[in-house]
Amino acid sequence: MSALFQLRVRRHFKKIAVVSLLNSIINYLVYFNTDAKIGYVVPIISVLITFLYLTAVVKIPTIWSLMVTVSGGLILPLVVQLGIIFSSFGFFMPAELKQHIWRNYALDITSGLVYSLIAVLLYLKGWGFTFDFERIRFKWERNLVIGISICASLCLPSTIIFTHLNSITPSLTFLSISSFFVFVFLLAYALKKEHDEIQFLKPIEEVNKHD
Repeated sequence: MSALFQLRVRRHFKKIAVVSLLNSIINYLVYFNTDAKIGYVVPIISVLITFLYLTAVVKIPTIWSLMVTVSGGLILPLVVQLGIIFSSFGFFMPAELKQHIWRNYALDITSGLVYSLIAVLLYLKGWGFTFDFERIRFKWERNLVIGISICASLCLPSTIIFTHLNSITPSLTFLSISSFFVFVFLLAYALKKEHDEIQFLKPIEEVNKHD
């Protein structure tokens, strides 16, 4: 996603690592918790986390963040994975994946290698899409991001706990904690962004008053 839109990964590498780790923990706990039966929320959570990361940390306007998330985080990986499946001569077809669980892992590893090669190629060649993201930015965006972060940090863990109150397990507890932390982490950056903007605008407003 970053390579496709020529986003600077090095500047946010540590933050990417934290968000990716928490997102991976959430995905793992959801997928392998058969009692909870909430696997359908994984794509929603991943899209929401990526969207908030782009708006709060990378500071891309919300409309562009949504476009980058959908195209670079969903559409391109889906196209690549479908290409791998149909060019595998039946090896990675859905029927085979259901029958041989190890082929699912092989598909994930193959997809990861292909994604990495594509990313390196895009960066080295300078290919990809570049836009002036600041052309479309609305004043209410930061309030929207802060609101979504607060809502997700409280509602998602609470929903997981209250819907499984009688059958709460350590994995569900850890899932609630991980989801809480990832959205609080993104909320902190959204608030920091708002604080930085206020500090930046203060001197300009003072100069305008003197003028």
